[in-house]
Amino acid sequence: MNNFFKYIFSFILLLSVISCEEKISEGDIDNYKKVMDIRLGHLGNALIMQGRLLESYNLSSFRADEDHFKEAEEIIKDHLAKLGRPDELKKLNIPNKTKIKNLHLLIVESSELMISAMNTLEDQAWMGGSVGFAEVAVDKARFNFQTVIKDIYKPKEDVKPILEHKEYEIGEQPEKVFE
Repeated sequence: MNNFFKYIFSFILLLSVISCEEKISEGDIDNYKKVMDIRLGHLGNALIMQGRLLESYNLSSFRADEDHFKEAEEIIKDHLAKLGRPDELKKLNIPNKTKIKNLHLLIVESSELMISAMNTLEDQAWMGGSVGFAEVAVDKARFNFQTVIKDIYKPKEDVKPILEHKEYEIGEQPEKVFE
């Protein structure tokens, strides 16, 4: 009878250990923020600019060789350089927690996707080709970025991509997205 209770107790203990999700301490999150906070800002800026550049290209591809397009590309490249190349991001000293490492891999993937989107835009757009691959890459990078921001910074509301921007008439006030 005593062995029976030992087995039941051992089974319950094993089951609870296996089913427990790894908890991330506030200290681990703060350490990750110290390493990545500014870098995440650069990724966010690059995502916004790349999205707007793609929208502009889709509206007027014949103007794609103009200076403001080229200047926007250079600014995006600068933000991506400040974020860090994927190999540099992989070498950063981040907290050794599985969840944080998985979130960090999303940032590494976003960096790879943004570089790929830039290269695609340079190769295809200026020759009159399709930028569909670049748009998909930017959307995936944006989703990854928003997933990380939601888990690390925990905004009150869900972070949702705004894919279509409403145009406003003169004097019309936009509705508030966040409060």
